[in-house]
Amino acid sequence: METTAPPAAPAEPLVRRTDHNGVAIIELHRPERKNALIPPMLDELAAAVDATGSDPNVRVLMLCGAGGAFCSGLDLKEYNADPPPSWLATGAASIRAAHAALGACPHPIVVALERYAINGGAAFALAGDLVVAGSTAWLQIAEVRLGMNAPMNLAWLVARYPMSTVLQIVLTGDRLHGPDLYRLGIAYEVVDDDAVRDRAEELATAIAAFPPGAARRLKASALRLADEPARLSGEWFARAAELAPAAAPPPPSP
Repeated sequence: METTAPPAAPAEPLVRRTDHNGVAIIELHRPERKNALIPPMLDELAAAVDATGSDPNVRVLMLCGAGGAFCSGLDLKEYNADPPPSWLATGAASIRAAHAALGACPHPIVVALERYAINGGAAFALAGDLVVAGSTAWLQIAEVRLGMNAPMNLAWLVARYPMSTVLQIVLTGDRLHGPDLYRLGIAYEVVDDDAVRDRAEELATAIAAFPPGAARRLKASALRLADEPARLSGEWFARAAELAPAAAPPPPSP
């Protein structure tokens, strides 16, 4: 008698969304890899962010990482796998699409920066309109130390911060801890490390409780006055990739 194999279990989502009180909490969910980025995860992130834009029940988006850390950057082990992953040829497009989705997000974006946001992961932390950082958490754009470029980090930094701040960050490759990020105007607030996620959700919930549409309209007006929508459009991220192309990622550390 022939038997049929049981159906394969559905793949675990790489990005998880939960909604509470008008806040869409979007969580990078590869805790076993410190939420390191791979293109399938970024495709899920872009889809999750896009879905909030037309959701009438969402007023604020909160971006965070699973397992108590934000994001450790590109997953170099996966990028350098043998045989090469099927998504390798389209990986750069997936990165740009995820950033373009965040750039086009009409809702205020609150980021919970726990432990670290490194290189490619730092770019997603910079997408936050309001960043809540842990006192010892750090952000690092260290591509210069690897001989690489940092197109998506540059795209967010140049769109939002003075050039002096941009160059301090990208030319040194230093780790910037919570107080440094606050000094540079990147972090809205610095709190104890174990309070980051709770405080970020509290802040997001407070903004979501304002009169319907108020925060969304103010964000849109401010961005139009600053001409930031043009900067953070899909064309902006494509231009960043063209002007500052990302080199091939280095091999993972042994």
